[in-house]
Amino acid sequence: MNNLKVLLINPPIRGHINAGLDNVKVPLGLAYIAAYIREKGFDNIKILDAKILGDTKKISEEVWHFGMSYSDIEDYIKNYDPDIIGVHCAYTVYSQDALKIAEIIKKINKKIIVVFGGAHVCANPESVLNSGFVDISVIGEGEITFYEILKKFQNKESLNNIRGIAIIKNKKIKINPLRPLIQNLDDIPFPARDLLDMQLYFNHPQNSIGTMRSPATDVITSRGCPFNCVFCSIHTIWGKHWRGRSAKNVVDEIELLIKTYGIKQIRFQDDNISLDKKRMYKICDEIINRKLNIKWDTPNGIAIWTLNEELLRKMKKSGYYRLAPSIESGSCETIKFINKPIDYEHVNKILKLADKIGLWTVSPFIIGFPYETLADINKTINFAKKSRLDFAIFYIAQPYAGTKLYDIYKKEGLLKEGVKHSSSVIETRYNTKHFSAKQLDALRTRAYREFYISRFIKYLNPINIYYLFKKIGNYKGLKHTIKMVKAVIGFGFHKK
Repeated sequence: MNNLKVLLINPPIRGHINAGLDNVKVPLGLAYIAAYIREKGFDNIKILDAKILGDTKKISEEVWHFGMSYSDIEDYIKNYDPDIIGVHCAYTVYSQDALKIAEIIKKINKKIIVVFGGAHVCANPESVLNSGFVDISVIGEGEITFYEILKKFQNKESLNNIRGIAIIKNKKIKINPLRPLIQNLDDIPFPARDLLDMQLYFNHPQNSIGTMRSPATDVITSRGCPFNCVFCSIHTIWGKHWRGRSAKNVVDEIELLIKTYGIKQIRFQDDNISLDKKRMYKICDEIINRKLNIKWDTPNGIAIWTLNEELLRKMKKSGYYRLAPSIESGSCETIKFINKPIDYEHVNKILKLADKIGLWTVSPFIIGFPYETLADINKTINFAKKSRLDFAIFYIAQPYAGTKLYDIYKKEGLLKEGVKHSSSVIETRYNTKHFSAKQLDALRTRAYREFYISRFIKYLNPINIYYLFKKIGNYKGLKHTIKMVKAVIGFGFHKK
Protein backbone atom coordinates (compact mmCIF):
# COMPACT_ATOMS: atom_id res chain seq x y z
CA MET A 1 0.00 0.00 0.00
CA ASN A 2 1.23 3.46 -0.90
CA ASN A 3 1.00 5.97 1.94
CA LEU A 4 0.65 9.05 -0.27
CA LYS A 5 -2.85 10.43 0.30
CA VAL A 6 -4.65 11.58 -2.83
CA LEU A 7 -7.95 13.43 -3.14
CA LEU A 8 -9.80 14.16 -6.39
CA ILE A 9 -12.49 16.86 -6.27
CA ASN A 10 -15.39 17.67 -8.56
CA PRO A 11 -16.24 21.19 -7.33
CA PRO A 12 -19.68 22.61 -6.60
CA ILE A 13 -20.60 25.18 -9.23
CA ARG A 14 -22.43 28.48 -9.34
CA GLY A 15 -24.59 29.83 -12.11
CA HIS A 16 -28.10 30.51 -13.25
CA ILE A 17 -30.85 28.02 -12.44
CA ASN A 18 -31.68 27.90 -16.16
CA ALA A 19 -28.19 26.72 -17.10
CA GLY A 20 -29.07 23.09 -16.34
CA LEU A 21 -26.44 22.89 -13.60
CA ASP A 22 -28.69 20.62 -11.54
CA ASN A 23 -28.07 17.90 -14.11
CA VAL A 24 -25.79 15.46 -12.29
CA LYS A 25 -23.47 12.93 -13.94
CA VAL A 26 -20.93 10.51 -12.53
CA PRO A 27 -17.52 12.28 -12.77
CA LEU A 28 -16.06 9.64 -15.06
CA GLY A 29 -12.89 11.63 -15.74
CA LEU A 30 -11.91 11.60 -12.06
CA ALA A 31 -13.03 7.97 -11.72
CA TYR A 32 -10.77 6.96 -14.62
CA ILE A 33 -7.78 8.75 -13.07
CA ALA A 34 -8.49 7.12 -9.71
CA ALA A 35 -8.69 3.68 -11.30
CA TYR A 36 -5.44 4.18 -13.23
CA ILE A 37 -3.32 5.44 -10.33
CA ARG A 38 -4.78 2.78 -8.02
CA GLU A 39 -3.74 0.08 -10.47
CA LYS A 40 -0.24 1.61 -10.35
CA GLY A 41 -0.10 1.28 -6.56
CA PHE A 42 -1.50 4.58 -5.24
CA ASP A 43 -4.46 3.12 -3.41
CA ASN A 44 -4.87 5.69 -0.63
CA ILE A 45 -7.29 7.74 -2.65
CA LYS A 46 -10.70 9.38 -2.35
CA ILE A 47 -13.05 11.13 -4.76
CA LEU A 48 -15.14 14.01 -3.44
CA ASP A 49 -17.96 14.82 -5.84
CA ALA A 50 -18.96 18.04 -4.14
CA LYS A 51 -21.49 18.80 -6.87
CA ILE A 52 -23.87 15.97 -6.00
CA LEU A 53 -23.53 16.50 -2.24
CA GLY A 54 -25.32 19.35 -0.53
CA ASP A 55 -28.25 21.46 -1.67
CA THR A 56 -29.09 24.02 -4.33
CA LYS A 57 -29.09 27.48 -2.76
CA LYS A 58 -29.93 30.85 -4.25
CA ILE A 59 -27.03 33.27 -3.77
CA SER A 60 -28.42 36.27 -5.64
CA GLU A 61 -31.03 37.10 -8.27
CA GLU A 62 -28.75 35.69 -10.98
CA VAL A 63 -26.69 33.04 -9.20
CA TRP A 64 -27.39 29.71 -7.48
CA HIS A 65 -24.91 27.40 -5.68
CA PHE A 66 -25.12 23.71 -6.64
CA GLY A 67 -23.47 21.28 -4.24
CA MET A 68 -21.58 21.18 -0.95
CA SER A 69 -20.97 24.38 0.96
CA TYR A 70 -17.40 25.68 1.00
CA SER A 71 -17.22 25.24 4.78
CA ASP A 72 -18.18 21.55 4.49
CA ILE A 73 -15.55 21.06 1.79
CA GLU A 74 -12.97 22.71 4.04
CA ASP A 75 -13.87 20.34 6.89
CA TYR A 76 -13.65 17.32 4.57
CA ILE A 77 -10.17 18.27 3.38
CA LYS A 78 -8.97 18.92 6.93
CA ASN A 79 -10.26 15.54 8.12
CA TYR A 80 -8.70 13.59 5.25
CA ASP A 81 -5.44 15.62 5.23
CA PRO A 82 -4.27 14.69 1.69
CA ASP A 83 -0.83 15.25 0.20
CA ILE A 84 -2.03 15.95 -3.35
CA ILE A 85 -5.41 17.17 -4.58
CA GLY A 86 -6.59 17.01 -8.18
CA VAL A 87 -9.39 19.45 -9.06
CA HIS A 88 -11.62 19.17 -12.11
CA CYS A 89 -11.97 22.52 -13.93
CA ALA A 90 -14.43 21.88 -16.74
CA TYR A 91 -15.32 25.10 -18.53
CA THR A 92 -14.20 28.71 -18.39
CA VAL A 93 -17.53 29.88 -17.00
CA TYR A 94 -16.98 27.60 -13.96
CA SER A 95 -13.26 28.20 -13.53
CA GLN A 96 -13.81 30.52 -10.56
CA ASP A 97 -15.68 27.71 -8.79
CA ALA A 98 -12.67 25.43 -9.12
CA LEU A 99 -10.28 28.20 -8.09
CA LYS A 100 -12.34 28.76 -4.94
CA ILE A 101 -11.59 25.16 -3.97
CA ALA A 102 -7.89 25.73 -4.64
CA GLU A 103 -7.98 28.82 -2.44
CA ILE A 104 -9.57 26.78 0.36
CA ILE A 105 -6.90 24.09 -0.01
CA LYS A 106 -4.01 26.53 0.25
CA LYS A 107 -5.68 28.21 3.22
CA ILE A 108 -5.70 24.84 5.01
CA ASN A 109 -2.14 23.86 4.08
CA LYS A 110 0.11 25.56 1.53
CA LYS A 111 2.18 22.36 1.24
CA ILE A 112 -0.66 20.43 -0.40
CA ILE A 113 0.07 20.09 -4.12
CA VAL A 114 -2.91 21.35 -6.13
CA VAL A 115 -3.28 19.94 -9.64
CA PHE A 116 -5.91 21.26 -12.08
CA GLY A 117 -7.23 19.47 -15.16
CA GLY A 118 -10.15 19.81 -17.57
CA ALA A 119 -11.19 21.63 -20.74
CA HIS A 120 -10.62 25.14 -19.38
CA VAL A 121 -7.15 24.25 -18.09
CA CYS A 122 -6.19 22.67 -21.41
CA ALA A 123 -7.35 25.77 -23.29
CA ASN A 124 -5.79 28.27 -20.90
CA PRO A 125 -3.36 26.69 -18.40
CA GLU A 126 -1.85 30.07 -17.47
CA SER A 127 -5.16 31.43 -16.16
CA VAL A 128 -5.31 29.06 -13.21
CA LEU A 129 -1.59 29.12 -12.45
CA ASN A 130 -1.69 32.92 -12.23
CA SER A 131 -4.21 32.64 -9.38
CA GLY A 132 -1.44 31.68 -6.96
CA PHE A 133 -3.49 28.73 -5.65
CA VAL A 134 -2.64 26.11 -8.30
CA ASP A 135 0.71 24.33 -8.56
CA ILE A 136 0.27 22.32 -11.77
CA SER A 137 -2.02 22.49 -14.81
CA VAL A 138 -2.49 19.20 -16.67
CA ILE A 139 -2.85 19.73 -20.41
CA GLY A 140 -4.51 16.90 -22.32
CA GLU A 141 -5.23 13.35 -21.18
CA GLY A 142 -4.82 13.02 -17.44
CA GLU A 143 -4.19 9.42 -16.39
CA ILE A 144 -0.49 8.92 -17.12
CA THR A 145 0.43 12.54 -16.40
CA PHE A 146 -1.21 12.52 -12.98
CA TYR A 147 0.43 9.19 -12.15
CA GLU A 148 3.85 10.63 -13.04
CA ILE A 149 3.19 13.65 -10.83
CA LEU A 150 2.40 11.34 -7.90
CA LYS A 151 5.42 9.13 -8.54
CA LYS A 152 7.89 12.00 -8.76
CA PHE A 153 6.37 13.74 -5.75
CA GLN A 154 6.64 10.53 -3.72
CA ASN A 155 10.28 10.09 -4.75
CA LYS A 156 10.98 13.77 -3.98
CA GLU A 157 12.01 14.39 -7.58
CA SER A 158 11.49 17.62 -9.53
CA LEU A 159 8.04 18.08 -11.08
CA ASN A 160 9.24 20.69 -13.56
CA ASN A 161 9.81 18.53 -16.65
CA ILE A 162 6.80 16.25 -16.70
CA ARG A 163 5.22 16.06 -20.16
CA GLY A 164 1.67 17.35 -20.47
CA ILE A 165 1.80 19.97 -17.71
CA ALA A 166 2.25 23.68 -17.16
CA ILE A 167 4.02 24.76 -13.98
CA ILE A 168 5.51 27.89 -12.45
CA LYS A 169 9.31 27.80 -12.45
CA ASN A 170 11.45 30.75 -11.35
CA LYS A 171 8.29 32.90 -11.16
CA LYS A 172 7.54 32.21 -14.84
CA ILE A 173 5.01 29.83 -16.35
CA LYS A 174 6.66 26.87 -18.06
CA ILE A 175 4.52 24.88 -20.53
CA ASN A 176 6.03 21.49 -21.25
CA PRO A 177 5.59 19.43 -24.45
CA LEU A 178 2.32 17.52 -24.72
CA ARG A 179 2.21 13.88 -23.72
CA PRO A 180 1.37 11.36 -26.48
CA LEU A 181 -2.20 10.12 -26.25
CA ILE A 182 -2.95 6.63 -24.94
CA GLN A 183 -3.40 4.57 -28.09
CA ASN A 184 -5.00 1.45 -26.60
CA LEU A 185 -7.87 2.58 -24.38
CA ASP A 186 -8.43 -1.04 -23.29
CA ASP A 187 -5.26 -0.64 -21.21
CA ILE A 188 -7.09 1.78 -18.89
CA PRO A 189 -9.06 0.07 -16.10
CA PHE A 190 -12.78 0.74 -15.80
CA PRO A 191 -13.68 3.88 -13.82
CA ALA A 192 -13.38 3.51 -10.02
CA ARG A 193 -17.10 3.82 -9.37
CA ASP A 194 -16.58 2.00 -6.06
CA LEU A 195 -15.02 5.24 -4.73
CA LEU A 196 -18.34 7.01 -5.29
CA ASP A 197 -21.72 6.51 -3.65
CA MET A 198 -23.45 5.38 -6.85
CA GLN A 199 -26.87 5.34 -5.20
CA LEU A 200 -26.69 9.13 -4.95
CA TYR A 201 -26.57 9.29 -8.74
CA PHE A 202 -29.20 6.60 -9.31
CA ASN A 203 -31.61 8.29 -6.89
CA HIS A 204 -31.00 11.85 -8.03
CA PRO A 205 -34.20 13.24 -9.61
CA GLN A 206 -32.30 14.41 -12.70
CA ASN A 207 -30.78 10.98 -13.38
CA SER A 208 -33.93 9.40 -14.81
CA ILE A 209 -35.30 12.36 -16.75
CA GLY A 210 -35.80 11.25 -20.32
CA THR A 211 -34.55 7.69 -19.71
CA MET A 212 -36.63 4.64 -20.57
CA ARG A 213 -35.40 2.54 -17.66
CA SER A 214 -33.86 3.06 -14.25
CA PRO A 215 -31.28 2.82 -12.86
CA ALA A 216 -29.33 4.42 -15.69
CA THR A 217 -25.70 5.48 -15.85
CA ASP A 218 -23.04 6.87 -18.19
CA VAL A 219 -20.33 5.08 -20.16
CA ILE A 220 -17.68 6.47 -22.53
CA THR A 221 -16.44 4.11 -25.25
CA SER A 222 -14.14 6.41 -27.22
CA ARG A 223 -12.12 9.60 -27.00
CA GLY A 224 -11.71 12.42 -29.46
CA CYS A 225 -13.30 13.47 -32.74
CA PRO A 226 -11.59 14.27 -36.05
CA PHE A 227 -14.06 17.01 -36.91
CA ASN A 228 -13.65 20.63 -35.96
CA CYS A 229 -17.04 22.10 -35.06
CA VAL A 230 -16.77 25.78 -34.24
CA PHE A 231 -18.45 25.46 -30.82
CA CYS A 232 -16.60 22.36 -29.56
CA SER A 233 -13.61 22.36 -27.18
CA ILE A 234 -12.98 18.62 -26.74
CA HIS A 235 -9.88 18.75 -28.94
CA THR A 236 -8.13 20.73 -26.18
CA ILE A 237 -8.12 17.49 -24.14
CA TRP A 238 -8.29 14.63 -26.65
CA GLY A 239 -6.85 16.26 -29.76
CA LYS A 240 -8.38 15.44 -33.15
CA HIS A 241 -7.31 11.82 -33.18
CA TRP A 242 -10.25 9.48 -32.48
CA ARG A 243 -9.59 6.37 -30.41
CA GLY A 244 -12.11 3.67 -29.54
CA ARG A 245 -12.19 0.91 -26.95
CA SER A 246 -12.73 -2.59 -28.31
CA ALA A 247 -16.31 -3.86 -28.48
CA LYS A 248 -15.49 -6.61 -25.97
CA ASN A 249 -14.03 -4.14 -23.49
CA VAL A 250 -17.08 -1.86 -23.79
CA VAL A 251 -19.59 -4.64 -23.26
CA ASP A 252 -17.52 -6.14 -20.43
CA GLU A 253 -18.05 -2.82 -18.62
CA ILE A 254 -21.78 -2.85 -19.37
CA GLU A 255 -22.08 -6.41 -18.07
CA LEU A 256 -20.18 -5.42 -14.91
CA LEU A 257 -22.54 -2.49 -14.35
CA ILE A 258 -25.56 -4.77 -14.74
CA LYS A 259 -24.18 -7.31 -12.25
CA THR A 260 -22.85 -4.78 -9.73
CA TYR A 261 -25.53 -2.10 -9.77
CA GLY A 262 -28.49 -3.60 -11.60
CA ILE A 263 -28.15 -1.06 -14.41
CA LYS A 264 -30.98 -1.17 -16.95
CA GLN A 265 -29.99 1.68 -19.24
CA ILE A 266 -26.68 3.01 -20.53
CA ARG A 267 -26.11 6.57 -21.73
CA PHE A 268 -23.12 6.55 -24.07
CA GLN A 269 -21.53 9.98 -23.63
CA ASP A 270 -19.01 9.76 -26.49
CA ASP A 271 -18.33 12.71 -28.75
CA ASN A 272 -18.43 10.47 -31.82
CA ILE A 273 -19.40 6.90 -30.91
CA SER A 274 -20.19 5.65 -34.42
CA LEU A 275 -17.19 7.07 -36.32
CA ASP A 276 -15.87 3.50 -36.71
CA LYS A 277 -18.96 1.73 -38.08
CA LYS A 278 -17.39 -1.73 -37.86
CA ARG A 279 -16.75 -1.22 -34.15
CA MET A 280 -20.33 -0.01 -33.67
CA TYR A 281 -21.61 -3.21 -35.32
CA LYS A 282 -19.40 -5.29 -33.02
CA ILE A 283 -20.62 -3.48 -29.87
CA CYS A 284 -24.22 -4.22 -30.89
CA ASP A 285 -23.39 -7.87 -31.66
CA GLU A 286 -21.66 -8.27 -28.27
CA ILE A 287 -24.76 -6.96 -26.49
CA ILE A 288 -27.05 -9.22 -28.54
CA ASN A 289 -24.89 -12.36 -28.26
CA ARG A 290 -24.56 -11.99 -24.49
CA LYS A 291 -28.35 -11.55 -24.27
CA LEU A 292 -28.00 -8.40 -22.17
CA ASN A 293 -31.38 -6.89 -21.35
CA ILE A 294 -30.32 -3.28 -21.68
CA LYS A 295 -31.60 -0.08 -23.26
CA TRP A 296 -29.15 2.52 -24.47
CA ASP A 297 -29.03 5.93 -26.09
CA THR A 298 -26.55 8.65 -27.07
CA PRO A 299 -27.58 11.91 -25.33
CA ASN A 300 -24.41 13.64 -26.56
CA GLY A 301 -25.71 13.10 -30.08
CA ILE A 302 -24.60 10.85 -32.90
CA ALA A 303 -22.99 11.66 -36.26
CA ILE A 304 -25.92 11.02 -38.59
CA TRP A 305 -23.64 10.82 -41.62
CA THR A 306 -22.12 7.59 -40.17
CA LEU A 307 -25.48 5.80 -40.11
CA ASN A 308 -27.15 3.56 -42.66
CA GLU A 309 -30.14 1.21 -42.57
CA GLU A 310 -28.20 -1.93 -41.69
CA LEU A 311 -26.38 -0.29 -38.78
CA LEU A 312 -29.47 1.46 -37.43
CA ARG A 313 -31.46 -1.79 -37.42
CA LYS A 314 -28.61 -3.54 -35.62
CA MET A 315 -28.47 -0.75 -33.03
CA LYS A 316 -32.23 -1.01 -32.48
CA LYS A 317 -31.98 -4.78 -31.99
CA SER A 318 -29.27 -4.33 -29.33
CA GLY A 319 -31.36 -1.92 -27.24
CA TYR A 320 -30.95 1.48 -28.90
CA TYR A 321 -34.30 3.23 -28.64
CA ARG A 322 -33.78 6.93 -29.29
CA LEU A 323 -31.90 8.38 -32.24
CA ALA A 324 -30.24 11.70 -31.38
CA PRO A 325 -28.70 13.10 -34.56
CA SER A 326 -26.81 16.35 -34.03
CA ILE A 327 -28.32 18.28 -36.93
CA GLU A 328 -27.59 21.69 -35.30
CA SER A 329 -29.11 23.94 -37.98
CA GLY A 330 -31.50 24.07 -40.92
CA SER A 331 -29.48 26.81 -42.61
CA CYS A 332 -26.81 25.79 -45.14
CA GLU A 333 -24.92 29.00 -44.36
CA THR A 334 -24.87 28.23 -40.63
CA ILE A 335 -23.84 24.61 -41.24
CA LYS A 336 -20.86 25.89 -43.24
CA PHE A 337 -19.97 28.24 -40.38
CA ILE A 338 -20.26 25.40 -37.84
CA ASN A 339 -18.08 23.25 -40.11
CA LYS A 340 -20.25 20.15 -39.87
CA PRO A 341 -20.78 17.67 -42.76
CA ILE A 342 -24.59 17.69 -42.72
CA ASP A 343 -26.42 16.39 -45.80
CA TYR A 344 -30.12 17.22 -45.42
CA GLU A 345 -31.18 14.55 -47.91
CA HIS A 346 -29.41 11.89 -45.85
CA VAL A 347 -30.86 13.38 -42.63
CA ASN A 348 -34.41 13.03 -43.98
CA LYS A 349 -33.70 9.49 -45.18
CA ILE A 350 -32.44 8.38 -41.74
CA LEU A 351 -35.31 10.09 -39.89
CA LYS A 352 -37.81 8.33 -42.17
CA LEU A 353 -36.08 5.01 -41.47
CA ALA A 354 -36.19 5.68 -37.71
CA ASP A 355 -39.95 6.14 -37.94
CA LYS A 356 -40.25 2.92 -39.90
CA ILE A 357 -38.35 0.76 -37.40
CA GLY A 358 -39.78 2.41 -34.28
CA LEU A 359 -36.99 4.64 -32.96
CA TRP A 360 -37.77 7.86 -31.14
CA THR A 361 -35.95 10.85 -32.65
CA VAL A 362 -34.67 13.98 -30.92
CA SER A 363 -32.18 16.50 -32.23
CA PRO A 364 -30.43 19.55 -30.79
CA PHE A 365 -30.48 22.78 -32.80
CA ILE A 366 -28.31 25.81 -32.07
CA ILE A 367 -29.27 29.38 -32.88
CA GLY A 368 -27.55 32.69 -32.19
CA PHE A 369 -24.17 32.27 -33.82
CA PRO A 370 -22.41 35.65 -34.11
CA TYR A 371 -23.18 36.26 -37.80
CA GLU A 372 -26.57 34.51 -37.99
CA THR A 373 -29.44 36.51 -39.42
CA LEU A 374 -33.15 36.14 -38.75
CA ALA A 375 -33.46 34.35 -42.08
CA ASP A 376 -30.91 31.74 -40.94
CA ILE A 377 -32.71 31.17 -37.63
CA ASN A 378 -36.08 30.91 -39.39
CA LYS A 379 -34.59 28.23 -41.68
CA THR A 380 -33.60 26.22 -38.60
CA ILE A 381 -37.03 26.54 -37.01
CA ASN A 382 -38.80 25.65 -40.25
CA PHE A 383 -36.53 22.68 -40.93
CA ALA A 384 -37.25 21.26 -37.48
CA LYS A 385 -40.99 21.77 -37.92
CA LYS A 386 -41.09 20.08 -41.35
CA SER A 387 -38.83 17.18 -40.32
CA ARG A 388 -39.96 13.81 -38.99
CA LEU A 389 -38.35 14.49 -35.60
CA ASP A 390 -40.42 13.61 -32.54
CA PHE A 391 -38.58 16.12 -30.36
CA ALA A 392 -36.29 19.09 -30.87
CA ILE A 393 -34.15 20.91 -28.33
CA PHE A 394 -33.12 24.48 -29.09
CA TYR A 395 -29.93 25.95 -27.64
CA ILE A 396 -28.27 29.35 -27.95
CA ALA A 397 -24.60 29.38 -28.96
CA GLN A 398 -22.14 30.12 -26.14
CA PRO A 399 -18.48 31.26 -26.51
CA TYR A 400 -16.60 28.68 -24.42
CA ALA A 401 -12.82 29.07 -24.14
CA GLY A 402 -10.86 26.71 -26.34
CA THR A 403 -13.38 26.94 -29.19
CA LYS A 404 -13.15 28.82 -32.48
CA LEU A 405 -16.43 30.43 -31.50
CA TYR A 406 -14.77 32.03 -28.48
CA ASP A 407 -12.06 33.50 -30.70
CA ILE A 408 -14.68 34.89 -33.10
CA TYR A 409 -16.69 36.50 -30.28
CA LYS A 410 -13.49 38.05 -28.98
CA LYS A 411 -12.42 39.32 -32.42
CA GLU A 412 -15.86 40.84 -33.03
CA GLY A 413 -15.86 42.67 -29.68
CA LEU A 414 -18.71 40.57 -28.30
CA LEU A 415 -16.79 39.66 -25.12
CA LYS A 416 -16.00 43.14 -23.87
CA GLU A 417 -17.77 42.40 -20.59
CA GLY A 418 -15.93 39.08 -20.18
CA VAL A 419 -17.28 35.62 -19.42
CA LYS A 420 -20.73 35.72 -17.85
CA HIS A 421 -21.56 33.14 -15.18
CA SER A 422 -25.29 33.71 -15.58
CA SER A 423 -25.28 32.92 -19.31
CA SER A 424 -26.35 29.52 -20.58
CA VAL A 425 -27.43 27.69 -23.71
CA ILE A 426 -31.05 28.17 -22.70
CA GLU A 427 -30.90 31.77 -21.44
CA THR A 428 -28.00 33.68 -22.95
CA ARG A 429 -26.38 36.89 -21.74
CA TYR A 430 -24.34 37.44 -24.92
CA ASN A 431 -25.29 39.67 -27.84
CA THR A 432 -24.40 38.81 -31.44
CA LYS A 433 -23.83 41.00 -34.50
CA HIS A 434 -27.57 41.00 -35.25
CA PHE A 435 -29.38 40.29 -31.96
CA SER A 436 -29.41 41.25 -28.32
CA ALA A 437 -29.39 38.49 -25.72
CA LYS A 438 -33.08 39.16 -24.96
CA GLN A 439 -33.99 38.84 -28.62
CA LEU A 440 -32.19 35.48 -28.82
CA ASP A 441 -34.03 34.23 -25.73
CA ALA A 442 -37.32 35.26 -27.36
CA LEU A 443 -36.38 33.48 -30.60
CA ARG A 444 -35.55 30.31 -28.71
CA THR A 445 -38.92 30.42 -26.94
CA ARG A 446 -40.61 30.99 -30.29
CA ALA A 447 -38.76 28.01 -31.78
CA TYR A 448 -40.02 25.73 -29.00
CA ARG A 449 -43.56 27.01 -29.26
CA GLU A 450 -43.79 26.64 -33.04
CA PHE A 451 -42.11 23.22 -33.09
CA TYR A 452 -44.39 21.61 -30.51
CA ILE A 453 -47.52 23.12 -32.04
CA SER A 454 -46.38 21.52 -35.29
CA ARG A 455 -45.99 18.15 -33.53
CA PHE A 456 -49.55 18.39 -32.21
CA ILE A 457 -50.80 19.01 -35.74
CA LYS A 458 -48.61 16.22 -37.08
CA TYR A 459 -50.28 13.63 -34.88
CA LEU A 460 -53.71 14.53 -36.18
CA ASN A 461 -52.65 12.51 -39.23
CA PRO A 462 -53.59 8.78 -38.74
CA ILE A 463 -50.37 7.50 -40.37
CA ASN A 464 -48.30 9.45 -37.85
CA ILE A 465 -50.43 8.08 -35.01
CA TYR A 466 -49.49 4.61 -36.29
CA TYR A 467 -45.76 5.42 -36.08
CA LEU A 468 -46.28 6.95 -32.64
CA PHE A 469 -47.92 3.81 -31.23
CA LYS A 470 -45.19 1.70 -32.79
CA LYS A 471 -42.63 3.62 -30.73
CA ILE A 472 -44.72 3.59 -27.54
CA GLY A 473 -45.25 -0.18 -27.74
CA ASN A 474 -46.90 -0.88 -24.38
CA TYR A 475 -47.98 0.63 -21.06
CA LYS A 476 -44.37 1.03 -19.87
CA GLY A 477 -43.58 2.73 -23.16
CA LEU A 478 -46.51 5.10 -22.62
CA LYS A 479 -45.20 6.06 -19.18
CA HIS A 480 -41.78 6.70 -20.68
CA THR A 481 -43.32 8.79 -23.47
CA ILE A 482 -45.15 11.00 -20.98
CA LYS A 483 -41.95 11.42 -18.96
CA MET A 484 -39.95 12.26 -22.09
CA VAL A 485 -42.51 14.81 -23.28
CA LYS A 486 -42.44 16.54 -19.89
CA ALA A 487 -38.63 16.57 -19.82
CA VAL A 488 -38.03 17.90 -23.32
CA ILE A 489 -40.82 20.46 -23.38
CA GLY A 490 -40.06 21.53 -19.80
CA PHE A 491 -36.47 22.18 -20.87
CA GLY A 492 -37.76 24.78 -23.28
CA PHE A 493 -39.09 27.11 -20.62
CA HIS A 494 -37.20 29.02 -17.96
CA LYS A 495 -37.25 28.09 -14.30
CA LYS A 496 -37.96 30.79 -11.79
